[in-house]
Amino acid sequence: MTLTGSSDCEVITRVDEASAESVTVVALLNCLVREVSGPGGNVVPDGADRVVITLEKTGQALSARLHRPMMNVSRGTLQPRFTGEVEHAGIRLGWRELLALVDAELTAITGETAGHLLRQIEASHQLIADALQHRKNQQFSPDIYLDLEQSLLAGHRYHPAPKARSGRLDEVRQYAPELGARFQLHHLAVRSDLVREIHLPDARPDGDEAPAGYRLLPLHPWQYAILLRGDELPAALADGRAIDLGPSGPWMRPTSSVRTVAADDSEFVKLSLSVLITNCLRINPWHEVQAAVTLAGLLEPLRRELATRFPGTVMLRETSGLTADLGPGTTDQLGVIRREGLAGRLRPDVLAVPSAALAEPLPHPVVRQLLDGLAGDRARLLEWWQSYLRLLLPPVLYAYAGHGVVFEAHLQNVVVGLDGDGLPVQLVLRDLEGVKLVRELRGDDLAGMPEPVRAHVGTPRDRGWDRVGYCLLANHVGGLISALADRAPATEPALWAAVHDQLAEVEPFAELEAVLAGEPVPVKTNLLTRWRSAADRDSGYVPLYLPLGPVS
Repeated sequence: MTLTGSSDCEVITRVDEASAESVTVVALLNCLVREVSGPGGNVVPDGADRVVITLEKTGQALSARLHRPMMNVSRGTLQPRFTGEVEHAGIRLGWRELLALVDAELTAITGETAGHLLRQIEASHQLIADALQHRKNQQFSPDIYLDLEQSLLAGHRYHPAPKARSGRLDEVRQYAPELGARFQLHHLAVRSDLVREIHLPDARPDGDEAPAGYRLLPLHPWQYAILLRGDELPAALADGRAIDLGPSGPWMRPTSSVRTVAADDSEFVKLSLSVLITNCLRINPWHEVQAAVTLAGLLEPLRRELATRFPGTVMLRETSGLTADLGPGTTDQLGVIRREGLAGRLRPDVLAVPSAALAEPLPHPVVRQLLDGLAGDRARLLEWWQSYLRLLLPPVLYAYAGHGVVFEAHLQNVVVGLDGDGLPVQLVLRDLEGVKLVRELRGDDLAGMPEPVRAHVGTPRDRGWDRVGYCLLANHVGGLISALADRAPATEPALWAAVHDQLAEVEPFAELEAVLAGEPVPVKTNLLTRWRSAADRDSGYVPLYLPLGPVS
């Protein structure tokens, strides 16, 4: 099999494989099983192709059809793979009816209902429907990487509202990567004394195309529209603290994160966006901007060590950041982070693929070509997976255990480089803003940071492992195995055995030894987090047993 790195402008016609309804039902079932019914032992097989999910507090029972049989393991299973068909009392449920039963169960558990969740899931469902319709006639561009970034139609499979975005519906659609959004950044000239800036010593300063005494500040055009409807920006424009320069520069495309954009593979720009996406308002507070660039400098020795110790490892640096104070709260809403691009950091013959694109249920044609080819050749699939694991697991676990550095290596934060035959040969870790330092190991480094930065970056070891165990093992490894096994179900035990073997080769440390001994990993409770309208940093965790032990 050879990957050409081009989709040849192929039009996807297999939209009937997924629908917004089934994608939404599956996400809600996944959350229900992982966070509520699964930990209580209330998910049991019903033949080879169904499971019964009991809602313990309300006494209701759901019968859900499986895409493929569950893997039997000696202790625990990662997750049933649902088709989206679920019944209650013999009646098939849509996502609204399913949510009503979940609402009753969680209300009985928590004592509170959550009407806002209905609106968020409805918004997510609508955007998925729009994206599926867009995909029917989509012509892919020559820029395969950004096409892949914009190809994630289903999103986070363990979040109840993976595609929900707050704000006006017309703007949600206009700036949705799933709908092929393209736009120029909106620029302000801000009085120089109101601008804060931080950059690495070797980073080029931002352009100075602003009038004398002013600095250029880029905004996401959606953020500009939001702020223009408020009080602070219009006041700053009226009194001359800021000058509206309008849209300019290259045409940018939003990546899967919505607020990070790129024109090509030379640089990413992470912009503030006062929009709720999954669990967070996606703004860049100044202390987080500082943290990202500070960590890029602090972790430079580790970046070089990882590249040497684990060939193929690439860590993208956040090179600079800036914001402006145009009134209360505006420094958070105007923060900008510039990140290195992929150009010059990946081999010329390598195709960059966001790891999340590999787990997408309705993938881009290039990814579908890869996955279908692997599914038809068991030996090659295992070779591919072993190569992937060798790139992914050792550097992330070494950074945690050896250096007290917590990379959030979930599917969206990693890019894999595939050679011409589709084999993984490079792995990119990105988004230093989310990186944490273990307080017990990096106390001196943390002590030298300003207090808000220190509070954001520092984490106790147990909380650091929550992030590593969840992002790396449950979200990333578990998510990819599920996608691979959907196409080749008989390989699932061998795929997990390969994970066990690779983990066993990593230099041991306490948390890893516990996982290999059969202890669970922590997984984030996105349903319960949304139920409480909590921020992502306040998410809880539940235990999840990975099928790393003997197969029964």
